[in-house]
Amino acid sequence: MTAKPQEFDLSHSFCVMLHDVAPIYAEHVATFTKSLAPMVGNAMAAAVVPCWAGVPLCDKDRPFLDRVRAEYANIQLHGFEHFRPGSRGVYSKIADGKDEMMGLDPAETDRRLAAGQEILERWMGQPATGFIAPTYRTGFATPDRLAKHGIHYTVGYGNVVTSAGQRLRLSSWIWDVSPIRFLCHAGYRLGQLQYRFRRNALPCVVLHPLDLERGFLPQIERTVRNLLQAGRQPVLLESLGYGA
Repeated sequence: MTAKPQEFDLSHSFCVMLHDVAPIYAEHVATFTKSLAPMVGNAMAAAVVPCWAGVPLCDKDRPFLDRVRAEYANIQLHGFEHFRPGSRGVYSKIADGKDEMMGLDPAETDRRLAAGQEILERWMGQPATGFIAPTYRTGFATPDRLAKHGIHYTVGYGNVVTSAGQRLRLSSWIWDVSPIRFLCHAGYRLGQLQYRFRRNALPCVVLHPLDLERGFLPQIERTVRNLLQAGRQPVLLESLGYGA
């Protein structure tokens, strides 16, 4: 069973989530940790990809995974391979083919969820209770299906949905919208607008390794610093009752 999410004051909270956590981005993850930990400690979520581009986590990745466990207080499942198999539509092309779940039928969705949980349990010490679909497109990874694999909440762009049907609204800043750079700037601007007008939503700073290569780290740091200066503190969805 899942615990009922707690009531809390949204006006004093925000969350930080790092997507695409995989060994290929070990240096990027370390950079984010070095930059943000002095401000928020380990109150960050790491969305781990168990089999990035078809390469599963293995023993040589253990030092990286141990650091992630120590430096990020919440581990979430972020798809399985992250990349979409088969044909790609317009949205998929804009997202550089990273909308994995949209290319899966129900049976393959189940297989990848089960395999992802098994890999996380083996290498991270426990399976995830939270899920983030690559590019936020869930496909057949519905709350009911996720619950069968021990996953009890899904983080989307605009809300968190639990397997019991509860919803928490989010206001999300996201820079890695697309390889098209102006869309990355638009993702940040939309986050600013949501933060200003969605007063009953939890602010969520969403990070990706490619944000560093595109030069967005200073803007990310300012966003987190501004939230702290506004009297907000970082929170974890798990500590608020989301998950097992």
